[in-house]
Amino acid sequence: MESPVSYKKIFIVGCPRSGTSWLQQMLSSHKNVLPVENESHIYRLAYEPFTYVSGLNAKKRWQRWSYFLRHFGLSALLFGATSSDIWNSILRSHQIYQKNNDVGLHHLISFQELKSLISEVSQRSGADLDKAQLLIHLILDSFFEKAGGQPQQIFLEKTPFHIKYADVILKSFPEAKIINMVRDGRDVCASLRARSKAKQWACYDTQTIISQWKKCIHLSEKFTSDPALKDRIYSIKYEALRQETLPQLGSVCDFIGLPTTSAELSQIIDSYNIEKVKNKGVGQHVNKGSINSWKHVLPQEHIELWHQSAGETLRRLGYAST
Repeated sequence: MESPVSYKKIFIVGCPRSGTSWLQQMLSSHKNVLPVENESHIYRLAYEPFTYVSGLNAKKRWQRWSYFLRHFGLSALLFGATSSDIWNSILRSHQIYQKNNDVGLHHLISFQELKSLISEVSQRSGADLDKAQLLIHLILDSFFEKAGGQPQQIFLEKTPFHIKYADVILKSFPEAKIINMVRDGRDVCASLRARSKAKQWACYDTQTIISQWKKCIHLSEKFTSDPALKDRIYSIKYEALRQETLPQLGSVCDFIGLPTTSAELSQIIDSYNIEKVKNKGVGQHVNKGSINSWKHVLPQEHIELWHQSAGETLRRLGYAST
């Protein structure tokens, strides 16, 4: 199966609750952008398991026995996962996430088509990681073709944690670029605390959020310092996008090669003005979208923990401590 057409690919990444959804919505409204409507987590579901699952010992498997059993099966839990178990886990994940109408591969491909592609790809010769990369290529091509994508259109996908695989994405897709959203970690923390009132996935303790945020920042700095990758990664601060939306969004469009006019950008910005979002607040997908909300939301002991654990990173990024 070959690519139907050659097309650009843009991936929006960053720490969750950093404004990635807002940027995706604005870019997706352009006629030359063909977006995936929800997070696909394609690298976590179709690539990541091949990097670690088969090497897990029994203790580590049993530490997450419920997850392991559900995704990889009883035999994998008891005796260790085989290559076949991991390929089957991709299909299991499709069913699990589709049933919950959540993020996942079902936003890109149907179960039957995925089953057919896995049957074809997994039987080829070569390493599983290489075959997983091929599967991802075929899934994206299938999505683009079925969505009626044209050569001038840009494929857009937003999964924040794809920051972990920015290098893999860029090396796999020479035509791809990455937009990395950066936000003050304390506001990320405040936003996650608000979202956790309605969504279990957002329920993290503050130290875990700090570690997660610092890891995302570290990865973005690591990849943007790589001479082979840096010109294809554009980092933008959420605060700058909020305060100077028109020029900042224009710069993003220039980076990805999306022709726009000031009038078009102004209309897009007005249509997705966070201030106009009706259903926002604690528990909602959009909380307040404000800057420095952490000052009024986070308990003092949590603020102190941020400054103790991530103060140097915050200062390096230009985020004031008060």
